[in-house]
Amino acid sequence: MTKLDVLTGIEKLKVCTHYELDGKMLNGSMPGRVDDLGRCKTIYEELPGWTEDISKIKNYEDLPQNAKNYIKFVEDNV
Repeated sequence: MTKLDVLTGIEKLKVCTHYELDGKMLNGSMPGRVDDLGRCKTIYEELPGWTEDISKIKNYEDLPQNAKNYIKFVEDNV
């Protein structure tokens, strides 16, 4: 994962987990029509951020716990 350090200082990280169209969850797909795309609702999950400077960290073990939690969330949901 690159650019993790640019998230430092963001109090709550909003991560889009999926989209809904007319109340139906779109599982990894997007509508084929632009009109439908405009009606999609973005669904977010909020994760706590971190304030520690991680720009020089080279090892996963040295990351703040919230950064590790974010990485785990991305791993589990991608």
